[in-house]
This record gives sequence, structure tokens and C-alpha cells, in this order.
Amino acid sequence: MAKTRKPFNPFYPLLMVVGAVFAITSCAYGVMTVNLLNPAQVMGGAPQAGLVAFLDQHGVVLLMSQLGVLAVLTFAAMATDDYWTRRATRTPTHEQTETPANS
Repeated sequence: MAKTRKPFNPFYPLLMVVGAVFAITSCAYGVMTVNLLNPAQVMGGAPQAGLVAFLDQHGVVLLMSQLGVLAVLTFAAMATDDYWTRRATRTPTHEQTETPANS
């Protein structure tokens, strides 16, 4: 019995990586927003540093660009899914290419 190869779409791992980065960024942006809700902290003094300052200045652009990349990768994965499925069924597996020794 011949085994069929499972189709592999390279856009799916990319989607997982970009999705995880987007989730971390959006959580960090939410934490930054909640932390800046305290008026005494904003008015009171200590300058922001590190990730909070970066997200305060560039957070919206960063989130929107990551969302755009996610959208492009999602549509690319859906558009090429049939191609990768056809390619997997067309390519012979290792067992199918072996010739019997006692022919």
C-alpha cells in the first residue's frame, strides 16, 4: 500500500512565528496602556525607558505593520494551499520509487 505524502505549506510556520510576535507585541502594548492610565505616574516624573517608551512612540505603527504582514501571509497560505497539496500528491514517495529486487 502506497503512503501519500502530507502536504507542507511553508506559509504556515511563517504565520505561527509572525502571529506569536504579534501576540507578544499586542500584550505588551496593552500592558503599557494600562500602566500609563495612572495620571500620577505620567505627570509625576520618571522618564519612560525601554520597551514602554518604544511602544509609546512606535506601538501603533508596529502593530499595524505586523497586522499587515499577518494578512499577507494568511492570504498567501490560502492561495497556495491547492498548489502544495497537488505537489505533495504528484511527488512520489520513497517507497513508490523503489524497484522490487525479485522481479
